[in-house]
Formats: sequence, structure tokens, C-alpha cells
Amino acid sequence: MKIPKKHEMNVSLTIMVLIMTLVVTFVSVYVSFGYKLGFILTWFTSCSLAFIVALPVVMTIIPFIKKFVEKFVKE
Repeated sequence: MKIPKKHEMNVSLTIMVLIMTLVVTFVSVYVSFGYKLGFILTWFTSCSLAFIVALPVVMTIIPFIKKFVEKFVKE
């Protein structure tokens, strides 16, 4: 399956946010809760909530970040 070029950034950001939320919530839940009975459910719940919050935030702020970074990039 090929993704149209115009959706490349959104798909990339979605995958990046998913991976980051998986890693960060795993570490956070492990440190806070330990690997006990219910860990996977707690991690999944935490990751789901984090992803639901993080994805719209990233999609909203990415244009501002790109403009900010462009000010510091030499051509």
C-alpha cells in the first residue's frame, strides 16, 4: 500500500508519536508500578491515553516548530 506524498508527514508523525508513547509509558508505568499482575493492562491504558493526547498536540504544534527551526537553518 502506497501513501500519497501529501500524507507523508502526518503518517510519519503518527508513527513517531506511537513509538514514543509506547516507550515513555512503559518506563513510567514500570518505575511507578513495577512489573506485577496487571502491568500490561495498566501500560496499555496509559499508552492509549498518552497517544490520544500527544497526537493532536504534535499535529497542532508541528507547523510552529518548523517555522521556528527554519529561522536557525542556513541554506
